[in-house]
Amino acid sequence: MTFYHGTSSNLNIDKVILPPTETQIQREGWRHKLTDKVFITNSVKSAIMYAKKACDKYGGNPKIYQVEPSEDIEYINDAQYICGSAIIIGEKIYEGKRC
Repeated sequence: MTFYHGTSSNLNIDKVILPPTETQIQREGWRHKLTDKVFITNSVKSAIMYAKKACDKYGGNPKIYQVEPSEDIEYINDAQYICGSAIIIGEKIYEGKRC
């Protein structure tokens, strides 16, 4: 299965996507659970939606990464999964408008 993570180009992620407990970056101010997890999806459409939401908060352009979970993954719902961290293995080009 192929997984993706949508984010903003302003967050300057290098090779590994880490959870909010390590980065202190969290898009949802209301989220108090699973802050030690990274959200990933197997849907490009969902990754684009999450990238746009990240841009709403942090500015920049939508950026979609193809990722590989570095730890056990857990199914949440629909196309959402969580893992401890995710290794970037590629970048999906998204020609979206600047947020």
